[in-house]
Amino acid sequence: MHIYLLRHGEAGYNAPSDRLRPLTEKGKQDLDTMLRVFSAEHKVSRIYHSPYLRTCQTAERFSVIQGRPELVSADLLVPEALPQQVVDWLGELAGSAGTENIALVTHQPLIGYLTCLLTEGHTRRPEPLLPGQLAELDADFPAAGLARLIKVWRAG
Repeated sequence: MHIYLLRHGEAGYNAPSDRLRPLTEKGKQDLDTMLRVFSAEHKVSRIYHSPYLRTCQTAERFSVIQGRPELVSADLLVPEALPQQVVDWLGELAGSAGTENIALVTHQPLIGYLTCLLTEGHTRRPEPLLPGQLAELDADFPAAGLARLIKVWRAG
């Protein structure tokens, strides 16, 4: 199973709430640059994303560049979600049709803790993914400590 953990692109702060923060123009450009390079080598079958505006916008851009794989909003991918619950959910998804190559579009601190939990089996050293960065993981089965971090994709 290939799991691509993407932190949303750079978002502005001029919004009535954190949930409604949109991507900036620079965030869109940097994200598109990285996603085009990534997509020349990798295809995903499904993109799960948090319901926050900036992750919805990021997932939509990712979907367009990827040729429109299925988009699925997942409340489990909000910033304050518990990494172990996400790992358990990934375990339930494993083996289902269309889950061999999936992307999760989410936020810090979840994405940092989730990357660490999947690759190291704990959350003591969260991966410091910046906006618009993508962690490429490979796992025979998505469980704590069983994934390998292949590469962190960055714009530029």
